[in-house]
Parts: sequence; C-alpha cells; structure tokens
Amino acid sequence: MFARARRGHVSTSVSDDAAHLVRARQALRNVAAVVPHTDADGLAAGAIALRERGEGADAAVLLEPGTSPWTPGTPLPEGPLAILDWGVRELDRPALVVDHQMPEAAPREDQVFVNGYGAVPEAPTAVLMRRIVTDAPAWLAAVGAVSDLGEDGFELPEAAEARRRAVRRLTSLVNAPRRVPGGPVRSALALLVESDDPRAALDDERVPELEDAKRESKAELDRVIGTRPVAGDAVAVVRFSSRCRVHPMVAETWARRLAPLVVIAANDGYLPGRVSFAMRGGDGSLLALLRAALPDDARGEVTLGHDRATGGSLAPDDFERLLEALGAPRDGRRAS
Repeated sequence: MFARARRGHVSTSVSDDAAHLVRARQALRNVAAVVPHTDADGLAAGAIALRERGEGADAAVLLEPGTSPWTPGTPLPEGPLAILDWGVRELDRPALVVDHQMPEAAPREDQVFVNGYGAVPEAPTAVLMRRIVTDAPAWLAAVGAVSDLGEDGFELPEAAEARRRAVRRLTSLVNAPRRVPGGPVRSALALLVESDDPRAALDDERVPELEDAKRESKAELDRVIGTRPVAGDAVAVVRFSSRCRVHPMVAETWARRLAPLVVIAANDGYLPGRVSFAMRGGDGSLLALLRAALPDDARGEVTLGHDRATGGSLAPDDFERLLEALGAPRDGRRAS
C-alpha cells in the first residue's frame, strides 16, 4: 500500500517566530541531504537550502514521479533530512520539514517544522526558506512565489524582485521538466543553485533543455485539453491518457470554464498502474471534500496540495470508488 496522508489538521510551529527560524537554519546545516519537491517552488526552496549548505544540485535527492518522502520504500539516505515543499506528515527520523500545505502531524523533539498554512498572505515554501536563510537572494524566493501565486508573489517582501520579466520566464522554464518523462529536473535545479541572478540563469547553456521540456508539455496539453468533460450536478470529470503531467493544467482550465463545478482531470497514462488526478474549482475546501470521499483502504498517494488545489494518484479500482463517492457522473468513470 502506498503512503496516504492522515486525516485532520494538526497545528505546527509559527513560521515567523525568530527563534524558531534560527533553529530551523541550524537544522538545515545539520541534515544529511536536501529533498526538494520538483516544481518551481520546491526547486527554488531547494536551491536556497543547497546554497546555504555550500552544495551543488548534484547533492539533492530528487524523487521519481509517483513517489514522495512519505511513500514506503522510497530510497532516501540515512540520517536527518530537509524535506521541502512535500507536505507536513509524520516522519520517523530527525528532520527539517518546510511547507505551506495543511499539516498532518506535529513535530517530534528532534524535528523542526516550518509551515505557512493559513497565513495571509500565503507564503510558498521558497518564501519560507528565505525567512530561514535571510541572506538568500530574493529572486529565488520570487521564483517559488510566482510559481504558486502568480503576480501576487512579487508583493511578498521576501520575494521583492525588480527583474520581474526574467523571473516570470525562468519560473515557467523551471516548472516544465517535471511535466515530461525523464525531464531535466536536475538541470533546472542547477540553474537556480549556480546562477547569480535570473538573467544569468536564462543565459545558461542548459536553458534549451528546459525549453524542449516546455514545448513537449505544451504540445501534450494542447492535445488533451479538448477532451470533452462529463458533467454531473456538482462534479465534472475530464479523462484522458498522457505520459506527461498535464492533468493539473487541464483541471485548472476546465474549472474556469465549468465554474462552479468541481473538476477532476484524470490521467490514465502518467504512472503505470495508477490513475493520476487533479481537482480544481468548486466552493470550499477541495482537500476536505477529497478526504471525506476517499476510501479508507485506498492504495495510492493522495490528499496532496491545498484547499483550492489537490489531487494525487490511486490504483484504478480505488479511483473508481472515489469518483462514485464524490457523485461523479457514471460516464466519467470510463477511461477514454
């Protein structure tokens, strides 16, 4: 059985308490390895952490699609870890855990959790990392903030960056590799670790790798975005098969078109033997909706994300049970 988040919200330490942030910085220096999520926010947070430790991108632990630090059997090095932008869950080892999703566990004595869930304005993980490493470059925090918040990300003081056009383009490129099979995620991280500023990163000889990944994911998105949704009273399902991680973008696009319905974009081709899905739209907390409908014995990695953007991956039969519990239209339960 794959890892599954425990239900319920557990409060963790306040993210802007000065003494707590000092403790977090010391914990970062003492970990055995940095384990960043592979989207732009996670990679920017990872770059801040690696710079603080004097390490290059090759030192980071980058996990394969469909796995997380919480998945049983995930290959992780021994010793304390810095787990960045992967959620906040129970972990049976010393750790620094930094994230802005709803926390699922409280820290042990040998763990430091820095969590921005519920903060107004929202503080993405790269921004939280710059609160920990106060002398980190603002443009790195801006990459993470713009990735998660769009233009509003620039309004956060930790992400105040004059070179906005360069940050926007760099964020788009850094987000692309994780969406395609075997994408150059480590090259994207290396740009963030090694560059002096966003313009220098965009001039790097590795940028064409990221541009190729962006073109590939865009072509796949264009191919599947016209898939006809099957809509019910409250839930619509858009189901397709793609080797690329385009289901979150499909869900976002159709949620705008079908508001106020909850939209589930289901991808049968991204992970072997699993249905990967993203939920967007509707009213209220999508996390709460998903958790209430999720079968107790579901096999997969689920309830990841935020109140307004969540999803995961499930074994096909468990995904069908989830759709039934959500009241999804019956036609949406068949792969196209």
